[in-house]
Amino acid sequence: MDHAERLLYFSLYICLSFSQSFVTLDCKHSVMGTFADDTKLPCTFKSTKVKTFSSIELSKFEKDGNQIYVFKSQAGVKGPQNRIKLLHPDSQDVSLVIQKTQLIDQGTYRYFLETSSGYDYQDITLKVIAPYSLPKVILSPNVTRRMRTTNLICETTGYPLAQIHWFVYERKNLTSEAKTFSVETPQGLFKITSTLPIRVAESALEGNYTCAVWNMEEQVYKVKKHFPIPFLDEPNTHRQSERRKNKVLIAVFVIVGALGLGIIILTIFRFRRNFYLAIRRESWMPMMPRGQKADA
Repeated sequence: MDHAERLLYFSLYICLSFSQSFVTLDCKHSVMGTFADDTKLPCTFKSTKVKTFSSIELSKFEKDGNQIYVFKSQAGVKGPQNRIKLLHPDSQDVSLVIQKTQLIDQGTYRYFLETSSGYDYQDITLKVIAPYSLPKVILSPNVTRRMRTTNLICETTGYPLAQIHWFVYERKNLTSEAKTFSVETPQGLFKITSTLPIRVAESALEGNYTCAVWNMEEQVYKVKKHFPIPFLDEPNTHRQSERRKNKVLIAVFVIVGALGLGIIILTIFRFRRNFYLAIRRESWMPMMPRGQKADA
């Protein structure tokens, strides 16, 4: 590179740097968004010469390093593009809003602002979360002669991937006894289902069971659900067997009592009948005349 080329390159660099120095863009570099809600990308600019921008461009970095433009705006132009809109047109508050934020919106963006006096750019990293819903607990009886158990099923949906922990009285951890799996929804969320078998005898604890969602990144419990466990009333349980035995015994006592009462009534009836027959026989015998003596 000869002296003239070096001088030209240095002059262009100075001009660009000088031009950029008239404009300062200030953006929040890390933003947390919530799934299905609007997410604000806060940005403002300062300039010693102008109060409005000429154009705004927002591009997103792909995994391969390429940039894809997702929003372009000229001064005075309103309306959203790709669910992105300028919050305050014709203002030095040039914050953008991503409407109905989705998980695919996560990533790093480059915000480029240009004015008639210069330009500036900032990078913004967006992370999207979906708070886990309050767990739904389902009681699914699974009672057999041998096992006599019931399944507690806890379901919740959110993002990022979390864990479900089980407790009784919030002290005894039953998580290792549960079977847990997750599936991805069409929106990219995780639906987590955990099944905990409970013995019939343990259901006497009634209440104080807890299904809790554990955030592995933050190492905290996000949501918990406390619920009662009703006493099982299914066929083949010990309690039902005892009830059936009691009913059979009562039926036997009733039948035996009825038979005994019938025998007593029949005995009384026969006694009274024999008594009446005896009286009637005596009344049929011929009466002897007075003064008549019996033959010697």
